[in-house]
Amino acid sequence: MSGNAMTPSPNKVVGLVVHGGRPTACEAATAAARQLAETGAQVVGVRGDAWSDASAELREPGAFGAGLDVAVVIGGDGTFLRAAYLVRDQGVPLLGVNLGRLGFLSEIEVMDIPAMVQRVVAGDYQVEERMTLSVEVRDEHGGLIGHSWALNEASIERTVPQRLIVLEVLVGERTFASLPTDAVVCATPTGSTAYAFSARGPILSPLVDAIVVVPVAPHSLFDRTIVVDPNETVTVRPVDGDNACVVSTDGRESLPVPNGGSVRVLRGESPVRMARLVPFDFYGRVRQKFGLR
Repeated sequence: MSGNAMTPSPNKVVGLVVHGGRPTACEAATAAARQLAETGAQVVGVRGDAWSDASAELREPGAFGAGLDVAVVIGGDGTFLRAAYLVRDQGVPLLGVNLGRLGFLSEIEVMDIPAMVQRVVAGDYQVEERMTLSVEVRDEHGGLIGHSWALNEASIERTVPQRLIVLEVLVGERTFASLPTDAVVCATPTGSTAYAFSARGPILSPLVDAIVVVPVAPHSLFDRTIVVDPNETVTVRPVDGDNACVVSTDGRESLPVPNGGSVRVLRGESPVRMARLVPFDFYGRVRQKFGLR
């Protein structure tokens, strides 16, 4: 889903989320911060990102998103996912800057930063919304004991590498299958090109609303993906005795699943918003990423 550009204002507040471990990202962030400040924009950075500039106000991660008009992400897809967790709940659109490793979430190249600055401060961009997942961990009595969300995927996975785990998958209230497997991945269309793809899941257009359920290395005759409506709830629970597992959201946070407990995955309450300077060519990006001819 996409929407109109934000209304121009004389003083934009622009956040920068930076992969501080890469010198090229820090250099690009410093240049962007100074160019933004020259336009009169207020520049905000994340404390702990290992870069700073006199033109930027540094905030703690929990306070970063407040009052931002847009956040520019300088790094790879991992940095973009971290930025999404910082600003989703404030509805701040994200604009990704690619640093040479082609990803699926970046929008522009480093060389395009000067032109990007002018368009951002003018409010000259469209906003695209990407579906997210809400992830609940429940105990054996159905009580909620943990909650998170994901832009790419929720992965229910074993904690003992030497052992298989048996996971029962339910769609709605009906059991679909019990799978001896390494993990079960529940992915959004955005996440269909990430972990789910490496487990031989399908590629979904980001225009599709769906949840992809992919078994990882199943020891079963059934090794196929299922695609469910996002208004259906997917429940995954360990069965057959000692099946210790966790649920990982975008590789960022792991929540333990208790004995007799379960993980419920459903459409997220809020989307992640992405700022687009030009229409996103998803199929062209797939061709580039995988070297298709």
